[in-house]
Amino acid sequence: MSGANVNRVERLIINLDTALPITCNWDECDRRARTAYQARLHEHPGHIKCDLVNAAGGEYGRHMIMAFCSRRHMEYWVHSSGQRAQELAARNQGRIYGQLPAGSKRMIG
Repeated sequence: MSGANVNRVERLIINLDTALPITCNWDECDRRARTAYQARLHEHPGHIKCDLVNAAGGEYGRHMIMAFCSRRHMEYWVHSSGQRAQELAARNQGRIYGQLPAGSKRMIG
């Protein structure tokens, strides 16, 4: 059996405080975020292990889950964050956002 016809479960992500769906974290999008497209944001120094950050209750930083409506928007965000943001800005006259990683295909239409 080929893996080409695998169905992906994509559920809306609901904010339990408001009981409303979460909006895509790509800044130019207002569609609803899906469970299949999430990335973990590390807001702590790289030399501190994630387990220690989690156990410290916010003393050393935190983690956030960023949720998106599609793989494309998640790829845009991941490729435009962290150290890559500085590299993209230097290479593209200050432009950081809206660029796909090398090897990604552009969608036409």
